[in-house]
Amino acid sequence: MNKLTSVESQQVMSVLGDMLDRLSFLTYVPVKAESRLLSQLRETGCATGVIETQWQLEDAHAKADSDDNWHKVKVAARSLCRHMRENPVFLNTFFGTPTKEPADDLLQFIKFLSELTDLSFAKLGKTVEEETTHQELMDTIYNRRKQAEDELVSLRDKLSELRKAKEDETSHLDIQLQKLKAELSTINKNTNNELAMIQAQVKETLDKAFEKQNIDIQALNERYLQLTRKLEADTTEHRDVEDGLRKAKCKIGVEVAATIEKYDAEMTVLATEIDTTQAQYTKELKELQELSEHFKKARRQQRRIDAEEKVLEAVRAEERRQVQVLHDAATKIQKVFRGNVVRKELAAKKKGKKGGKGKGKGKKKK
Repeated sequence: MNKLTSVESQQVMSVLGDMLDRLSFLTYVPVKAESRLLSQLRETGCATGVIETQWQLEDAHAKADSDDNWHKVKVAARSLCRHMRENPVFLNTFFGTPTKEPADDLLQFIKFLSELTDLSFAKLGKTVEEETTHQELMDTIYNRRKQAEDELVSLRDKLSELRKAKEDETSHLDIQLQKLKAELSTINKNTNNELAMIQAQVKETLDKAFEKQNIDIQALNERYLQLTRKLEADTTEHRDVEDGLRKAKCKIGVEVAATIEKYDAEMTVLATEIDTTQAQYTKELKELQELSEHFKKARRQQRRIDAEEKVLEAVRAEERRQVQVLHDAATKIQKVFRGNVVRKELAAKKKGKKGGKGKGKGKKKK
């Protein structure tokens, strides 16, 4: 099978997409003429001639089935789909108008065509490298599946062996269970006999305990009478003591009330002092904050002044350096100038000496 080129693939995808869109558009077109739809189209300013022509041709084809009528219906349908694609308002009017559900066969066909289109898009959209990678992946998956099937067969064989071994073990355990049940029956009989003996012993022990309990209850009743008499005597004695303690309590209560009153007065004074101190503290704290802010500003101002002094000092140093450079240059220029002046004077003196010597020689000749 020949591979499709990129252009051919795009053409195939375009044709499939266009066909799917047309079928989707046609599902919203009523089978018969609807005056409500026509009025809505006229309200939106859309031309109704296309849809009316479609309905007329379909009616004519239904009355007289012929190839010519069928060809006209197909041409009108293509024109209607083209008009719906090019005019969004025309298309939205169909979307917003409730129509009868299309046939199930048509919906099924559209669904299958949509799936075919998606598969074609996915298939044609892949490059050769992607197709090769996909084929390698499918081969890997197939090999893994085959290996998994082989492992499944092996596991089933092992499972059969394990099931057989478990069945043998289960039968052996059933035999042991029967033996244990027989032993349990024997143990139950022995237990029942021992339980009867224990119940007899318990009954005898309880009888003896009841007799001892009656004796103890009689002794406790006598003890109760003695303690009751002692309680009455102690109550009388304690009542006197309680009266004395109550009087002492009243006296102490008066003293405590006086102490509390004194404490309240002192605490009122202390509260006043605390409020005064707190107000003074708040005032001093505010002053401290103001002073701190002032000192911060002063320190910032001083730092700014120091920075400016450093800058000014640097500027002064640079000016002094430049003045020194100018002074040194002026000194050198003066040295050069004075040297030139001295050399000129020396040259003039030398010339003057030469002229004097020449005059003297002339006099001698005369």
